[in-house]
Order: sequence, then structure tokens, then C-alpha cells
Amino acid sequence: MKKVFFYFILLLPVSVFAQATDMYFDKAVELYGNKDYNGALDYFSKEIALNPNNIEAYNYRGIIKSQLGDSRGAISDFSKEIAMNPQAYMAYSNRGNEKNILQDYKGAIEDCDRAIGLNPKCDLAYNNRGNSKNHLNEFKEAIADFDRAIEINPKLEIAYNNRGNSKNGLGDYKGAIADFNKAIELNPQFAEAYLNIGLSKIALNDNNGALDEFNKVIELNPKAEAAFTLRGIIKSDQNDYTGALADFDQAILLNPRYAQAYAGRGALKAKMNNYGDANDDLTKAIILNPQYAEAYYNRAETKLKLHDNDGATEDLTKAIAADPKSSMAYHDRGCIKLASNDFAGAMADFTKAIEINADNKTPRNNANSAKSYYMRGLSRLALNNLAGATADMTKTIELDPKSGDAYNIRGKLYFMQKKTDAARADWTKAAGLGNQNAISELQLLKPKKTTHPAGWVEWQ
Repeated sequence: MKKVFFYFILLLPVSVFAQATDMYFDKAVELYGNKDYNGALDYFSKEIALNPNNIEAYNYRGIIKSQLGDSRGAISDFSKEIAMNPQAYMAYSNRGNEKNILQDYKGAIEDCDRAIGLNPKCDLAYNNRGNSKNHLNEFKEAIADFDRAIEINPKLEIAYNNRGNSKNGLGDYKGAIADFNKAIELNPQFAEAYLNIGLSKIALNDNNGALDEFNKVIELNPKAEAAFTLRGIIKSDQNDYTGALADFDQAILLNPRYAQAYAGRGALKAKMNNYGDANDDLTKAIILNPQYAEAYYNRAETKLKLHDNDGATEDLTKAIAADPKSSMAYHDRGCIKLASNDFAGAMADFTKAIEINADNKTPRNNANSAKSYYMRGLSRLALNNLAGATADMTKTIELDPKSGDAYNIRGKLYFMQKKTDAARADWTKAAGLGNQNAISELQLLKPKKTTHPAGWVEWQ
């Protein structure tokens, strides 16, 4: 569950645009101050129709459109502001923020570069550029930008929050928590920072601690669908299916287009053996987000339960297309190929899974690699590559010394290669680990008595 939540902010000029005095503009500013954004939008539009050269009105309207979720409309207004005043560094920074939201990260960086060039002390431009780099997984470079933003403005809580996201990306979860706590120290109502602490604690296997953080987020913001979804995932992991279902339902009620909530509920229903409804929820998540790799993966697992191997293979292939680093998707697709006697194809998928896990060695990835080495070993055995299969079983045992199955299969491989002592040692170890097959295999090594007609006895 590697999700990060970035916090953006747009900047109004410090002059507060006192130059304009006509009634439309003044009324628009009043409505904006009262957080009546739709009303303010209407009056700023009237002001622009009356005075098309009012730069301040374009800036305000761009900010309102951003707050109302209209990033493309906001970009249009900021672009008009820039056309009228190419030195408007705030407009570049704000436009960069909107490009981040639209996932145009390189375009966002270009705008932030321009803002910083015009004003090297624009802390929010450094913050927004750091966010772009976070999204591009350039975490170290992002940290440098957040460091600069904090140096310019030590009270900029969003920069601490976003630097924490960078540290999460680098696996420095404790360092991330320190940054999130600093953001909360500066702003105790900063719900996103609590949310991100929860994500860090999940990565540290502190699910109960994460649960406390998500409860705090919901206390601060009862409409935080992300917090309900994440809390639902933890409750599902803790087998509190009733509580998890209630949280996913609430998240969907708050935001019927929140793909993560449908995906979480779908995974929960699969755990409850309700595969039909699980498939429906996961399909809804994919409709909302066609690049949702995790939803494709979970839907594939559901299809396997429904004995739809072809459908599962198709979903795993789509999961890989959406996330080429999904080692689990490669592994599971390899398992289907192995079961279908496509041994070469299976071996290729297991190899890819092993390579991906090797790039990020964590306890979980090491455990997944052990499974992939084991399955690749079976594929090689099916192709009569005894040496390769033996090497894979050895690697499995290195990563998972308690794998009775790996000891058992390696014992068979040694037996096939007439290495009787090695086979006996492995089968003995496997039997000690509870592998029942190994107990039977050991019978192959017991001496057999044959009585010949002549009356003499031969032991084999």
C-alpha cells in the first residue's frame, strides 16, 4: 500500500489586489473571503467581461477554479495572467501546481523553474517542484527542493509534509514521521500529515498505530474518504470484516468516484468468499481508474477463484502494463502458465519477478523472491534442467530456511542425479519441517531385501 498524499497550496499576491475598486471585483473578493467560491467565481467572471485586462481577477478566478477541482480552467486563467504579465512568478507557480494535479510533472517543473528564476525566494515554487519530483520518484532531488523551501520559510508546514513523503519513498519511515510531526506542530489541524504518519506506520508494520492516526484524520475531517478507506484496509487485515465494510461504504458514500474505496471493498469481499460482488467492485475501480494496477491484480485473483484462468491472465497482463514493477503480477501469471504446461513462459515470468524484487530488497520482497525461485525451479524441473532447478531450490532455502517444500524437491533432484547422501539429508530436513511427502521419499533410501531362489539374500 504505497500511497502518498501531497498537499498543495496556491498563492495570492500580498497586495491583495487593492487597485481594483469596481463593484464586481469588490463583491467577488468579499464572497471569496466568505468561502462562497461559486458566487465569487460568478462575480470575477463578470469583472473579467467588464474589464478583460484585470490581471488580479484572472489570478483569483484561477485559484477558485483550482479549489473547485477545475484544473484545466485554472491553467487557462493563470496562462492569461502570464500573457499579460510575464513577470508574474506566482502565476507560474500556481500553474505548475495545476499541472501536477493533471500529472503533467515535467510541465509543472518547467513552470516552477520559471517562477524560481523570477523570484529565487518563492518557497511555494520549490514546494510544488518538489512534489513534481516526488511523483517522478526522484525523491532525493525532491528533498533538496523541500529543504530550500523550508530554509526560505521555516514555518511552511506543507514542505515538511511533502518532504516526509519523499522520505517514505526512500524507505526512511522514521525520518518521514519526524517531518510529519513537525508539520503537525506548526498546524495541529493538518489532517493530511496525520494520514501520512499512518502510511509510515503501516510500512513499519505498526497497524494499530496507523489505525490511531486514521481515527485522528476522521476526527479532524469527517469527509476524508482516504482515511476511511485506509482504516477499512487495516480492519480487513485484522479480520474485522464488519468494521471494514462500514468504512469502505462510508468512503464511497462520501465520494462515489473514489476508486481506492471500491478496490478495498472488492478485496474485502473476496476475503469473505463473495467473489461475484468482489469482481463487480474491482471492475468499478478499474472503470474509474483504468491504470489501477492493484485492482487488476486483485480482480485476477478473484477470477482464479472462479476458475477463469484466461480472464485472470488477461488481468495480470494489464496489471503489469499499468505497473511494470509488479513482481506479484509476474509471479502469479507464471503460476498460471506453469499449470498450463507453458514451462518456458512460466520461467520467464518468475525470472522477471525475481529481478524486480532484487532491485528493492525488503523482508517482504525476499519472501516473495523465495516463492518465485521455488516456482522457477519447478518450471526448470519440468524442462528437465536438473542443475538449474537444483540451484533455484538452493536459493529458495537460502531466502526461506523453513521451506520444507524446497528441501523436499531438492532432495528429489539430488536423488535423480544419484546423489543419495544429499537426497537423504534434504528429505530428513524436510520431514523435520513437517513435509509429509519427504517422509514417504525417505522410504526410497531404505535397504531392500531380496531373497534369491538359491537361498542367499541381497540387500539393495
